[in-house]
This record gives sequence, C-alpha cells and structure tokens, in this order.
Amino acid sequence: MEFGRIERNPESPKSAPPPRAGRDLDREAAEQLDEIRQYFKDLYTRRDVVARTTTPYGEDLDWVPSEADAEPPELDYPRDSGPSDRPALLQPFEAAAGSGQTGPPGTVPMVHKQLDSITAAGTLQDYLAKGTRAKLVTPPDDSGIAPRAVSPHKYAHTIQQVTNYGTEGVINTWRPYVEWSDEFSLGQEWVVRGSFAPGTTDGQTVEVGTQTYKGLYGDWYPHLFIFYTTNNYTASGPKKGGYNTDVLGWKQKSATVYPTIRLAESVFDGNQYELAIKVTLFAGNWWVRIGNEWMGYYPAGGPDGLFNAAGLLNQAQSIDWGGEVVDEVSHPGPTKTWMGSGYFPYNGWRRAAYMRNLAYQSDPAGSMVNMQGFIHETNPNAYRITTDFSGTTTWGSNCYWGGPGGVE
Repeated sequence: MEFGRIERNPESPKSAPPPRAGRDLDREAAEQLDEIRQYFKDLYTRRDVVARTTTPYGEDLDWVPSEADAEPPELDYPRDSGPSDRPALLQPFEAAAGSGQTGPPGTVPMVHKQLDSITAAGTLQDYLAKGTRAKLVTPPDDSGIAPRAVSPHKYAHTIQQVTNYGTEGVINTWRPYVEWSDEFSLGQEWVVRGSFAPGTTDGQTVEVGTQTYKGLYGDWYPHLFIFYTTNNYTASGPKKGGYNTDVLGWKQKSATVYPTIRLAESVFDGNQYELAIKVTLFAGNWWVRIGNEWMGYYPAGGPDGLFNAAGLLNQAQSIDWGGEVVDEVSHPGPTKTWMGSGYFPYNGWRRAAYMRNLAYQSDPAGSMVNMQGFIHETNPNAYRITTDFSGTTTWGSNCYWGGPGGVE
C-alpha cells in the first residue's frame, strides 16, 4: 500500500518527518493519494493528444490542439533585458532553447505528470489549492494576526488599491531553499477584485510568478506558475480555481512557453536572470505575457468565462507584487524556507530578490502608470520588503524582498 509522503529537502540537516499515528491514518493517506492520481488520470484521458515529447529537464508534454481561439493585444512588452547599470539575462526557456522537441503545427504543450511521481500527502483539494488551508488567508486582506494554527501563509509584498485592467513587472528568479515538500516559496503578481472577508466566496484573482514547490512539481527547482480563484480560495477544481493546467480554465496559446516550465536561477554575486510578466484584460480575456511571448489567457466572460461582475469580469480593484511562503504547521518550529534569494532586502543588487518597473494598466486601451503601493509584512523578522516608488531610476517603481525564515 502506497500513501502520500512529506519529504525534507536533502540539502538540509537530516531529520525524519513526523511519525504516523497508525494504520487508520495510513489507510486514509493511501486513499487520498489514490484520489489525486485518479484525478489526473481522468484529466489526461480527456485530452486529445497528438504527440508527446520530453523536455531537457525530464518533463513530459502532451501536444494538443490549441483551444485558444482569441487573439492577443498588440502591446509592447517587455522593455529590455535590464538597465545597463544593473545588467541581467533573459530567461532561456527550455522549449525555445534548441531542444528540438516541439509538437505538430497547431498544437500547444500541456504538462503530463508521471502519476507514480505524485507523492503528495493530503487531500485532492489541498493539492489543487494554494497550499493547505489556503482559503483561510488571502494576500489582499491578511492582517497578519490570524492564529498560526490556521494561517501558514507568510507574506512580504506591496499592494495598491486602484481600479485597473492589468499589471506588469520584471522579477529576478532564484532557487530558494524550501525546507519541506509540502511547503513552497514564490514571488508573483496578483490582480484582485471582490470581497476577501472571512466566510465570503466573492474574491477573485489571477496570479503569475515563479515558485519552488516539490509537492507540486516533483523537484526543488523554480518553475513558472499561474493560478486563479473564483471563490476566495474556498474550493479548487474545473472553472473554480487552481494551478497551471491542473484544473480546467486556462487557454494555452504559445508553443514555446507554458505553465510549469523550469526557470533559470540567479546566482549570488553572479548572473541575474529575469522573468518579465504582463497581465492584461483584453477583449474579455485575461491575457498573460511572459517575456516576448503571449502565453495564453483565462476567459473572463462568455461560454468559457470564469469570472463574474462583482469580480474580475470587467476590471480589477487592486494589484499586488511580492513574496509568499507556506509554513506548514505540522512541522516543528518556524520554517527555514527562504523567500526570494534567502537574503534580506538591504543586501541589494545581485544578492537580494527584486521586482522592477512595476506598473498597472489604468484603462482598457493599455495605458500604464507606475505602481504606488503600501507595504505589508506578516513576519518581518523572517521576511522583509523595501520599496522605491519615486520613479527616479531606470527601475521605475521597484522593490527588494525576501529573507531566510527560521524565526516568527
């Protein structure tokens, strides 16, 4: 009998996971793992697979006919590969880096997880959600005072409450140390609308960024992720919310850049790799652009629409950029998982994680305005953020963020 397991990152000092409580829990864990694997088996059975390839990093891709029948806007982005005074490198996406493994014309890649490699512990809802108990804490309204037993999410981010139609910015990508396989570390943008008050189901988001999460991706490396919720994180599943292409909703357009693609890692005092992100509401769809490529979209309205008039159907009410860590409460003590590079913001260029040229779209036509946000830190002893919204440098509105964890 196989059941889901939690792993400690092998790069840390050796320590065993908490012991199990007996056969009943083992049986429950085995049933939960079977349910997760069956969910993906059914999902993949419904795909119209034309071809299958494997990336240089060992990720299986199903090439399926594109369902993205909408056309993206003609908007210029990104600006460049980095200001000359702080040079950085563009992401060398694996599918566009000479792998030679592309599908037939008219098809797009969708990740096909190896079912026996899925070893996550917990329920299917936990797996599809943004970490266990994600529904209890949301970035826009987390006051930072929720009891730790129900609030494993920790943030260092900046928020601006403003009517908008999207956002854009550039993140330098790192490989943060993540202590446990059921914990994650990410840096991302959020576009948000609706109520996130406790007990409500109105909050809606579109989220894009870089994430290290062994339980979801099967390794300890950073990956490009997308996520959405239609119901304040209270339920995940087809057209409700979830990650990448694990749930129905996302329309893939690009044949070279796709959700879950592995990202290059910045080096302490060395090369910096950047991920340029743009999210925009155009012709009834929330489009996502990664670097120079329109990757795809979430339909806002219409037959496949995901959002409602109180949420993201026609606009957003705030933007948000920063970091998030899950500190799973089943493990003793505060997590040692890093946010960003694992260094506090004061370490600066080539040492701390940064986000630059942050802006929001102020009208449907595509006009961009520099971000002017306020800071929110739930655990400043562990994770911090500093901002510069003066607009006086080549980085425009920007921030440094991150930290080593290990303390409350």
